[in-house]
Amino acid sequence: MLKFTTPDSQRVSDYTSEESTPDAKQLQTVFRVSPREKRDKTFHARRSHKKSRGGCLTCKRRRVKCDEQKPHCQKCKCKGIECSYLPENDVVRQKRAESLFEPDDPTAIIFTLSLNDLTNKIETVLGFDSKQILNPLISKKPGPAFPTVAFQHFMNSTVKTIASPAIRKVMGSDMIRVSFALAISLNGLPQNPHLMYTVLAVGILHLNRISPNKERSFAEAYFWQQALQQYQRALSSPVRPDNVDALLSSCMMMGVMTICPEDFSPTDSWVLTNRPEAMNWLCLQSGLRTIITLAAPYIPDSIWAVSFDAIVKEERTIFDEKPQAGRDGLDPDLADLCQIDEYTTENNSIYYDPLRILSALLKLERNRPNSAHVSSFMGRLECDFLALCRKRDVPALVMLVQWMGLMCAAAEWQPWIEGRIRPECIAICMFLEHSTDPLVLRLLKFPAEASGYELTVPLNG
Repeated sequence: MLKFTTPDSQRVSDYTSEESTPDAKQLQTVFRVSPREKRDKTFHARRSHKKSRGGCLTCKRRRVKCDEQKPHCQKCKCKGIECSYLPENDVVRQKRAESLFEPDDPTAIIFTLSLNDLTNKIETVLGFDSKQILNPLISKKPGPAFPTVAFQHFMNSTVKTIASPAIRKVMGSDMIRVSFALAISLNGLPQNPHLMYTVLAVGILHLNRISPNKERSFAEAYFWQQALQQYQRALSSPVRPDNVDALLSSCMMMGVMTICPEDFSPTDSWVLTNRPEAMNWLCLQSGLRTIITLAAPYIPDSIWAVSFDAIVKEERTIFDEKPQAGRDGLDPDLADLCQIDEYTTENNSIYYDPLRILSALLKLERNRPNSAHVSSFMGRLECDFLALCRKRDVPALVMLVQWMGLMCAAAEWQPWIEGRIRPECIAICMFLEHSTDPLVLRLLKFPAEASGYELTVPLNG
């Protein structure tokens, strides 16, 4: 059975997709972090006043009042430090996001429930009183319970950031129904609420990355711990028609945990350390392929059937799934690096299949719809290729960093890559820039520029 544990101890399943589910590799969902939003809002009675929301980013980070003078505020001038403001479009989006937490805003009420009703409904699914469980870990501030805050943010903000429209539609509707309905048995007692815990964990992680909060970080850790434990327990039972929707849904969202870490830097990468387990974040992305393989008989009747079919049809126009051989359609420099000739196929070269996919992605126009297809690359990588990356095999790393360069170039539509992929891209550039192979150095130019890293070795052309 597939096991989910904490990222550093995660073992990669050797289970690979069979011919019965040829499209399993195409299904990968990721989340992107929206522009910085406001923290949880607690009501305190006070005199009416004008609240400033347009201060500079430097003052916000220092948590001091800003006089909002532009282009540089007075406080930053006096301190002699850099002063910067959000672009106007980001300010508008921030104000819209902040309105989601206004007490009288009807969009903050999910399923036409009051906050208390929503809290009670979530706690019934989870089988605990959030005040009794979470308050010993965090302060007893007034306001909505942390599960309610996490659920609201998931529905109002996180769902809107899903890369694929087909996946986004199901996550905001049928998946939520499953998270409530299938966690309760006929006698009204909670069963295995791993999907609800995963929804809460993803929602509060998203909120914490755009608006860090120490107290919410404790709740995030608790939600992830429960989600992983409950999910592992669910996987100890066979996949059935009554649990396939919840298993698929949880698996699709769990990858965000390792894609969006806190305070990750290039020096934390497996490439620059002696910790090969630090690459497990990438191996985890193929977990969905395993679940899809196990669940194949039940997917046609799943809530995900229509959206999965839509993704497959979209990507068939991008990737030629027919058996291929030779260099036709491949990036010539990458083909040279991988020593691919006219007789090479996926059967005699580990590099061939991922290079065929990467070459197709390199030809795509850089836009938001295609950024979702680019992100699917990490979910398509097989164990043999990932093993080469773990060993720091040069051709494998060059291919991987080319994809990371594409993701960095797509940051406008996929800003969640800032959490890990940009630092990982820089780390691989740092590792490979000492190569004596001019072809390797030439292939580093694009990912280095895309990630903002200045190579120490000057490149010609």
